[in-house]
Amino acid sequence: MATAIAWAPSARLARAALGMLALAVGGLAGCGATPVSLRNLDRGCAQGSGVSCVRLGVAWYEGHDEAGGRIDLDYPRARRAFEAGCQQGSAECCSQLGYMLGKGEGGPIDKLRGLDLSRRGCELGERTACRRTAESYLEGSVTIKCQELAFAYAKLGCDRDDKASCVLFKQLGGKPSLLAGQASATGSDLVGLIQACEQQNEARSCFAVGERFDKGMGTEVNKDKAAASYRLACTKGDMRGCHNLGIMMINAEGIPADRPGGLMLLNKACDSGQRQSCDQMVKLLGMLCGRNDGDACTILGRIYIKGDKGLETNVTKGIEHLRRGCSAGDKDGCDDLRKLGL
Repeated sequence: MATAIAWAPSARLARAALGMLALAVGGLAGCGATPVSLRNLDRGCAQGSGVSCVRLGVAWYEGHDEAGGRIDLDYPRARRAFEAGCQQGSAECCSQLGYMLGKGEGGPIDKLRGLDLSRRGCELGERTACRRTAESYLEGSVTIKCQELAFAYAKLGCDRDDKASCVLFKQLGGKPSLLAGQASATGSDLVGLIQACEQQNEARSCFAVGERFDKGMGTEVNKDKAAASYRLACTKGDMRGCHNLGIMMINAEGIPADRPGGLMLLNKACDSGQRQSCDQMVKLLGMLCGRNDGDACTILGRIYIKGDKGLETNVTKGIEHLRRGCSAGDKDGCDDLRKLGL
């Protein structure tokens, strides 16, 4: 039965198409035409180039292209470009997007996510994001007030030669040094994040704890602890935790393999707007279908017919995959073909 990811033949497919794919080529451009001088950047960003997303976002944000030519200011487009770049791991995009969300530029104010993005930008290497993150924890106006975390992020910014971060670091009792190590700051950060996760019920902090144990950031690599923290983040509503835990379960990364459970988590994250989860899910289903897994073929066929999970509608491919699912012994695939009169 094709129920590995809780996908009913009709009820699931009757849902509205995902809105998160606005980061595709047309989505980045918005409703108006993209100036000729920005089209290469627009195309590069849509194809996954973080560098192109940075340059595109800055152009829309500042109102001029890279040659100095004037274009209309467009904060919503800037925001979408920075969002796409942040998903590709661009520190500058995460930092700038966090700033825009905190100010409500180009869309609704979301100070909590803005802080999360600033923190991510800092951890990826953007020094001004470190100072903004430190100030947020020092003030406590967005999330918990935590001088320990403020100290840690101010130190990270100062270590990267951000003068404002160094001033704040000194105010908090630190002693800036060219040779100052980051291990203690990262360790302090981990302690504060664990407290925020367990005591303040912060989903984002739970995810950050998971990342540290997963990648060995300031602590030992511990996949069991990483999985537990990702699960907490997922349960509390941070879909990045669902995505990362799903990948760990599918690949058996230090934890027992659970492919059906991993697919369910990727599906959940995908439905919430995590584009990378959709991509990983479709990729895995294609691989499994290639191994004559009838469930996977049927589910992939439904996705193609619906035009769901980031794929364009392709009825021919959808029917082809349903037939492969039916031939492989999946009853749901056969039932879907009969409903289509085939």
